[in-house]
Amino acid sequence: MRFRNLALISAASAFALWTSACSDDKSSAAPEEPSSSSEVIDADVNGSSSSEEATVSSSSVAAPTNGLLLDDMEDGDGGTPIGSGWYTYNDNDNEAASVITTPVDESGNPIASPTDNGSAYAFKVEFTLDKGNYAYDPYVGWGFEVPSTVDVSKYAGIRYSYKGAAHYIHVETSDVLDYDVHLAAVKKSDTWTTVTIDFNNLVQGGWGEAVAFNPAHVTNISFQAKGNGKVDSVMIDDIYLITEEDLPPKEADMTIHAPQVINPNIGDITISTPLQEKAMKYLDKGVNFTNWLEEADGKFTGEFELGEEDVKILSENGFKALRLPIDLDLYATNRDEYVADTTGKVELQMNDSIFIVLDSFVNWTERYGMSLTIDYHEYDNSYNATSSTDAKYLAMMGGVWKAVAAHYASNEREDLFFELLNEPDMKDGKVTQANWTIAAQGMIDSIRTVDTKHTIIFGDAQWYSITLLAKRTPFTDDNIIYAVHSYEPYIFTHQSASWTEAASIKNIPFPYDTTKWSVYTSDFGVNASTASWIKTAVKNYYKTGSDGYILNQIYIAKKWAVENQVPVIINEFGAYNVGSTLESRLNYLSAVRKACDSLQVPWQHWGYTGGFEVIRDGKLIEGIDDALGLN
Repeated sequence: MRFRNLALISAASAFALWTSACSDDKSSAAPEEPSSSSEVIDADVNGSSSSEEATVSSSSVAAPTNGLLLDDMEDGDGGTPIGSGWYTYNDNDNEAASVITTPVDESGNPIASPTDNGSAYAFKVEFTLDKGNYAYDPYVGWGFEVPSTVDVSKYAGIRYSYKGAAHYIHVETSDVLDYDVHLAAVKKSDTWTTVTIDFNNLVQGGWGEAVAFNPAHVTNISFQAKGNGKVDSVMIDDIYLITEEDLPPKEADMTIHAPQVINPNIGDITISTPLQEKAMKYLDKGVNFTNWLEEADGKFTGEFELGEEDVKILSENGFKALRLPIDLDLYATNRDEYVADTTGKVELQMNDSIFIVLDSFVNWTERYGMSLTIDYHEYDNSYNATSSTDAKYLAMMGGVWKAVAAHYASNEREDLFFELLNEPDMKDGKVTQANWTIAAQGMIDSIRTVDTKHTIIFGDAQWYSITLLAKRTPFTDDNIIYAVHSYEPYIFTHQSASWTEAASIKNIPFPYDTTKWSVYTSDFGVNASTASWIKTAVKNYYKTGSDGYILNQIYIAKKWAVENQVPVIINEFGAYNVGSTLESRLNYLSAVRKACDSLQVPWQHWGYTGGFEVIRDGKLIEGIDDALGLN
């Protein structure tokens, strides 16, 4: 068939899994800054785009020097000059309810539409994104096959023009067997804009197996839009494969500096309290389980994706503490009814399955000599700027913790900890410190009505910000340990993470090394659309890419802890394993661990497996034992 209109199961599965990969996003998210418009666009797709170079008004795009036309839609049908046809798909097989429409021919196959860019036709899709019962962002997609007769290896990238909605372009290859396709993100544009994608700047979603991009194995070019509640449209035109000569020219745009030496003036780090001793005894050398019970669809249903064997593996490899991220309110069976109640008659109810999973980990960690932190961890972002001022929502959170704390009130384990809420408003970071303090105090009070024994862990707003914690007055409860998260230098730890604005960044070494540096930011994945703060971070990496910089960041938290004589821990740090080398990641892990050891700050690594893994195929990754001092 020349044309197709189908729901591609593989593409739908790809998007579902790629979206869930965002749960690996562990960032102290930097403030958003406007990015320059792009020829290669791969930043946050929800912004707008305005480009002097890339905008084309009332005229068709000129053909590249030695490019191959994939489709200019000028015949008005749904076929391509390379012998394939356009198709569409939606998310309905994943229980969502999105709709995508195009004009169709008499057989129901999608065809091109009249356009306003000076040519006759373009491929236009209109869509409504509705998540229905789907746990993640809904999506629709459209694209065409690239027959094996087309030798994509002759080309260095792809160029097309568009007008309309933000979207992703997927360049699919036969090498990717788990749908973790190579992609780039393209911003919304209200005017016709030309996008040039260098194949070198494509990134995978990151949840599957890392596979090198091989243009010789390209099978499909497709596009995708996502985001709940969006009603929009986009037109695509003049799609070409292009050679090196049509890529943006490489220009020297930074200087190779000598590394900046940072030697923080470390003062007295003594905290003379039993709680500090407890923190060092039970919370040091820790690790997080990841990508399971904290996810939007991670409610425990009776199957242990991670279990006793995993606890055993960690213990045998020298880890002493387990942080278990779990979205506790998923087990409040009438959560929404309770929050919406105005009568005061609805009582919060908990599903007993929560205690099946928690009791199991309480037993397993005790069996293998590991402490356990129950970490209330919301990836669905239901605690946000709106709900943070909703008294009923806060009461729900307190009620959930009261139920959990009551269940363990008689448990005599000293090494069982309750962590109030991971990174409040982790998606947006807009909850104020004042509102978060009110919510936290409510949960503390709820816990203490039934359990005064077990220690509580608290982290501040804005992704467990060190800066905010340093401005805080501690709570009056003297059985609280304070936590921070640090992924600095972010440009190193999150390079190539597709869910971040550092998606295109790669090859950043740790530590900064003049012999491995360049005068071209493009050598590290910077392109015309890279957010300005990311580009600045690359240029300033000589200031941040060092052991001293990491030590100084953690010391800010420790200094506050000493002044207030309360313990502080770092229970998330780590480096994403796609864009960096193992050697650099080991150097980074060693730097964090040594800083924590010297400051007497317990540490817990994010995470166990996945993009921030320490264990692969049941074995500790080579070099991790030395880097983290597990010997």
